Amino acid sequence: MSAPNKFPEAYRAFLEFVGGDVQRERSRSNRRMFSVFLWCFLMPVAISIVGLLLIKVGVFPRKARTNLDWLILVFPVLYSLYILSSEVLTGIPSMFKKGGLAGSLKQAAQDGEWRERVCDSMVSSLHFSEHEWEWIVKSFRIDLENMRHRTKYLTVLAGAVFFLVMQGIDSLGDNTESIWLKNPMMGWVEATNDISQLMALALFLVLLYLSGNQTYHSLSRYLNTTELAVLRRKARG
Repeated sequence: MSAPNKFPEAYRAFLEFVGGDVQRERSRSNRRMFSVFLWCFLMPVAISIVGLLLIKVGVFPRKARTNLDWLILVFPVLYSLYILSSEVLTGIPSMFKKGGLAGSLKQAAQDGEWRERVCDSMVSSLHFSEHEWEWIVKSFRIDLENMRHRTKYLTVLAGAVFFLVMQGIDSLGDNTESIWLKNPMMGWVEATNDISQLMALALFLVLLYLSGNQTYHSLSRYLNTTELAVLRRKARG
């Protein structure tokens, strides 16, 4: 059995592995985002600038300027059609053949391939004992639960802070003081003439919660993969 002081070191090594794998996933996402930026923004801007310069020097007639706006849309539309055909339209025939669950099953297969890749990399990179793996799984589960509770806490705290800020701003008006005295909790709603303030606050809180929850679900995949790695290690004996 490993010494107790080895457990924190093993957990730090595991977190470094997860951080490195997440960084590699982010690098692939960044390359895709750069492709979107290149074809949907940079290329249209470059084409627009070159077209305006050619019109100015007289290479193209001035009436071609009216068609320049349509030329700018060519690259974003072509790129959108390429992404649509390569990622969406290719799965439509199998969806009709296998039913509505084809897309879900395909995503499950991709997730299974991802778990297999990470599990192989984890087993080959991290050489821990059985007790160290148990420590890592339990510690990571505790940290993920704390992260989920922290997300809920920050969402509620942000809502309370923005409520107080809005209350302070609205209380500067002369016609809202009596409303606040009668009903402090619903006074802001009654004093707010623009419903967009309520919608903006609700949308901000929803996005804040979803952002934190997405981080939790992204890291929980590694917890599940770690449990599979422990099972594989036990199976190998």
